[in-house]
Amino acid sequence: MPDPDTAAEAARRKQDAGTPDDAARPAARPPRRHVPADEERGRRVDAYVRAIGLAVASVPQSVHAAFVATVLASDRIVVAGRGRSGMVAGAFARRLGQMGLRAWGLDDTTVPRLGAGDLLIASTGSGTTPTVLSLIDTARQGGAKVLAVTRKPRQPALTADVIVELHLPDGPSIHPLGTLFEAASLAYFDEVTVDLIAALGTTESDLGARHTNLE
Repeated sequence: MPDPDTAAEAARRKQDAGTPDDAARPAARPPRRHVPADEERGRRVDAYVRAIGLAVASVPQSVHAAFVATVLASDRIVVAGRGRSGMVAGAFARRLGQMGLRAWGLDDTTVPRLGAGDLLIASTGSGTTPTVLSLIDTARQGGAKVLAVTRKPRQPALTADVIVELHLPDGPSIHPLGTLFEAASLAYFDEVTVDLIAALGTTESDLGARHTNLE
């Protein structure tokens, strides 16, 4: 049986010398930066709101009118996107349904087959989202119309009957990944909602009556 004193001494020497596992351990995290002051936060919020507002306002009236008119003329409507853009698309689909339109988000389990007279609204910030481009091709082959919302309208594979470009600042941003596009697309869909409500002659009470009570 090993001598307990000898074993304890060996353990202490191993601890003092370090072990191979030490090298594999992640380095300590750098100290966290301070919480921004009110003035800094104010400038950041102003820049964020300004970027979203300019993106929505940059859409030409003729393009916006064509977008709204196409929605109004369609039978079944599917709104599609992936990731956070998909969540925004789903929110818009629900608002369309509350206005009495026949609309589905891509992740709804009852999404119908699209054909002539139907509409796919596709949201892709990059204009290259593989799933969204595939959906566009399928919808067009079936005879449905396509509306696209993007910040990169000149991608060769992006084809649609109406393309809405949301102009957003290029280059580095403190807002990660597609944050600005996602926020701008939500704001644009809300702008479309206002015009659809006016065109349909519906009211907030009508929307509320169609809002789910399973909450």
